[in-house]
Order: sequence, then structure tokens, then C-alpha cells
Amino acid sequence: MVAVPFGWNVVIVGAWNVAILTPDGIRRRLFQLPDQATIEVDVAIDRLAPFRVRHDGLIVVPSSSMLEISTEVLDLPSLLKAGEIGVRALASLPETPLAAAGINVRYRLSDIPDDLWDLIGCSLDDALSDAGHTIKRRAVSRSLLLHPGEVNIELSYGDETDSKLNFNFNLESPQHQELQQWLARANEFFSISQTLLSTMKVQNAEGGEGND
Repeated sequence: MVAVPFGWNVVIVGAWNVAILTPDGIRRRLFQLPDQATIEVDVAIDRLAPFRVRHDGLIVVPSSSMLEISTEVLDLPSLLKAGEIGVRALASLPETPLAAAGINVRYRLSDIPDDLWDLIGCSLDDALSDAGHTIKRRAVSRSLLLHPGEVNIELSYGDETDSKLNFNFNLESPQHQELQQWLARANEFFSISQTLLSTMKVQNAEGGEGND
């Protein structure tokens, strides 16, 4: 099985002030760019959706309940940059009420080998199949302790084009400093995700799908 990266991001859940996190506010506060610097802003014209600010391989999407920083290139340096922007957002807006912060490292799977089937097999599948039912989609999840938060592992699998593996490094906390320290561990989290891939008998592919 080959795992192809997709959809890596940093998410900070809180009551963000979108009147402050305008495109210009993101340029100044998060990217710390001078006034003459240019950024790319995507605005949806056919549906109601938040704007997206692109710069230096990152995409920042603010909303009143969440701040998302996605990577256009799916590699460790980009993930580290996204974590740094998340830390900067927390530091520059200390009055923001917060709930949680997380880093997501996701993969699409081309197929599931026998070794992994042995790990995730469930007698319920056999019982349902014996009763004449066709299982369209399965999902397996585990939460592992990772002080002071957790790493959530979710494997969802159906046909060959729709199997995904997500490592979510999550910390629930209202404390800005605690969440900053959590996001600053992006390098450690990436290393853990690679170890978990190996544990699950998954081969990591070079490169991956970017964010549209």
C-alpha cells in the first residue's frame, strides 16, 4: 500500500475576530509583511465561503469559529511554517477565546495490504457479510495519549479511490501559551506520524496532492 499525502493543515478553534483578520490584517499580523508586499486573496463568487489568503506556500482561511492554515506543498518544512503561523496568530491576538488546536497529517491510500487487514479485521464484518450484507465503507479510529493532548488515528476505507488515513494531533485548551507550545511541536508530530505509518505497514509516497 502506498500513502499519498493530502490536506495537511493547522486548525485553531476559537472565537476569532474576522474584523481584525482581514487580508491586510493577516498580511501584517501573521505573515509580518511590509505594507508594500503583495499577497494573493481568493474570494468565492458562486457561494458563501470565507476568503483565503495565499503566501509563501501557505493558505490562511479565517472564520468566526476557526483559523485554518493549510500547506500547498505537503512536506515537513511547509508543515513547520504552518505551525509557526499558528503560533504567531495565537501570540498576536491574545484576547481571542480559544477551545483547541490541532495539526492534521493526512494520506490517501491506494490499497490495503493483507498485513493491515490482519490488524484492523473485525468479526462484525464477517457476521454482516454472512447475513448477506455488502459493506460499502468501514472506519477504524484510535486515540493515543500524547501529553498534554492526544493523537487521533482514523482509517476510513471503501473502494480503491476512497481510502484515507488521518493523524490528528489535538489539544483541547483555552490557554494561549499551552496551545502555542503544542503547535510548536510540529516537527515531533510529523516524526510520530511517520513512525505510525511504519507500524501500520503503510509505505509513504514522495510528494502528494496540494490544496486547491
